[in-house]
Amino acid sequence: MNLLHWPLLAISVILNNATQAATTSSQSHTALDTAAQLQVSAIDHVGINVPDIEAAPRFFSALMGARVISDISPGKIPDQWKSQFRWHGSSELQRFVMLQMDGGAKLELFQYQGTEISQTQPHGDDAGASHLALRTADIDGSLATLERLNVTLLNEPITKPDGVRWFYFQAPWVTRIELVSPPQSVSG
Repeated sequence: MNLLHWPLLAISVILNNATQAATTSSQSHTALDTAAQLQVSAIDHVGINVPDIEAAPRFFSALMGARVISDISPGKIPDQWKSQFRWHGSSELQRFVMLQMDGGAKLELFQYQGTEISQTQPHGDDAGASHLALRTADIDGSLATLERLNVTLLNEPITKPDGVRWFYFQAPWVTRIELVSPPQSVSG
């Protein structure tokens, strides 16, 4: 593996595993309460573990025009990383692919293999469950496209009192994806 890939892999893994926070003590909470805030301006990308790294980029490309901007097969992962990032001992990162959509949002797809890895998604109300929300200017057209492609829809569009419309659908590997449309007077 090229030496330049390891820093990219480290950053990707850190962001991908950020939601697996360990239990913190009240002392840690006190330290966080008094710490200066991070200077964050936007979400750079969202990482998703997928069971088929060939099919997942095709799904996002066909569905929303996402294009591959990097595709890395890192090779053997050091055991220290497995411990540090809470991976199973049998786990190996086979490949990760970064996709970019027209608006600049990025998705990073990871495929791990190993005898201890669960291929079962958590229920939507389980700790660690997540979803990806994408903005669309045409929620009705998006709904029609998903129906035409036989993508599993989880609900019909709902309109909130502020005019925002949203609904969920599922990727073939059961990841929940939300489409959100701003109020008509604000879209653009």
